[in-house]
Amino acid sequence: MGNTKFSPIATQERKDILDFLRGIALFGILLVNISYFNSPVFTQAGGYILWDDLYNKITKWFIWFFFEGKFYPLFAVLFGAGFYFFINKAEQSIRTAISRYRMRLLYLLLFGMLHVLLLWYGDILIVYSLFGFIMTLFAGASERTIIIWAIVFILLPIVITLIMVGSIELMMMIPEAAEEIEVALELQEEHSMDFIKQALAVYSSGTFAEIFNVRINEYLFSLNGIIFMFPNIVSLFLLGLLLARNKIFHNISVGVEKLKMFFYWCLPVAVVLNISYVYFGERASMMAPDWNSFIMIASFSIGGPAMMLVYIYLFSFLYVKGVFRNIGGYISKTGRMAFTNYIAQSVICTTIFFSYGLGLYGKVNYWQGILIALAIYPVQLIWSHYWLEHFRFGPVEWLWRTLTYMKLQPMRKENSG
Repeated sequence: MGNTKFSPIATQERKDILDFLRGIALFGILLVNISYFNSPVFTQAGGYILWDDLYNKITKWFIWFFFEGKFYPLFAVLFGAGFYFFINKAEQSIRTAISRYRMRLLYLLLFGMLHVLLLWYGDILIVYSLFGFIMTLFAGASERTIIIWAIVFILLPIVITLIMVGSIELMMMIPEAAEEIEVALELQEEHSMDFIKQALAVYSSGTFAEIFNVRINEYLFSLNGIIFMFPNIVSLFLLGLLLARNKIFHNISVGVEKLKMFFYWCLPVAVVLNISYVYFGERASMMAPDWNSFIMIASFSIGGPAMMLVYIYLFSFLYVKGVFRNIGGYISKTGRMAFTNYIAQSVICTTIFFSYGLGLYGKVNYWQGILIALAIYPVQLIWSHYWLEHFRFGPVEWLWRTLTYMKLQPMRKENSG
């Protein structure tokens, strides 16, 4: 198997639709992340509310229903598809390709660590790199094996949360244990409130060193997501691998007809479970897990990917119909530089919100955050377009590619001088 060769898959249409979907995903991720750039992690996980008026509640519900947990899954599916195309390049054996891809993941891990250390706790690159190593184990697996394990990984957070909540509920039936749990939860709530006050002060007016210390504490807390939220990323990687294997992206005009099945099956599931996610998300707290938390995570784990599949079909369908004819090229170029633009979003948003920039941390509510996202994304569309007029890759993509192949990659286009 190590010497197996594969036919090249390099049609421009395949590249364009993948880049187009990445460009769409970048906007969805930005819209969700704005509130995380602008408020402490405990306000998101603990149910502490900074903006409680009706307009902000409606805006938050809108983001939760249509965006939260839908666009990093889209990136994950495209990541899995990208793995398929990477290992199926004609000039290399699959063994060489997987080895090189794992090196690529190691560098992605390094980029993620730098992202956390220098910019923002809400990094997804580390999770992608670590779970990407799991995905590489399925390169030669049968479709049946991939489907079984995709189901296992998507159910894993639900099962873990069920066990945890069930254990707590059982322990609460024992008076001595219940008392200890209540005391622990009270202490945790006090700690959370103190941390929120500290974060609001430090991010808006503290030094870089003070911000660094708070950021690391937030990141360590966010690592809970590796167990409770993110194992489904592996299932999404595997889904992307399956879609690419079945040539969904090779000819999107044909592939969109295959995607229609996902649309009809997933739309009712997505609607019901995302309503559930919004409803129970308002009542749940990851600081004190209960049955609301369990239903929220179950709804998130399945409802988010279901809505993501609805979006893949809808955006692919509209792409084929030419609805994005005028702006589609800009979106595709933004997606072609997805890594650079993802990091750029962190640079821009931390500059807007943190003390070494405008210091607006904690001062921008949900609907104002949407306006900021709507201002940032067009800038990324324009700059990506003009950058790729002159260069082959985005700057971060160029560095990543150079490190992966251990050879300086050509950067400037030949006709750009």
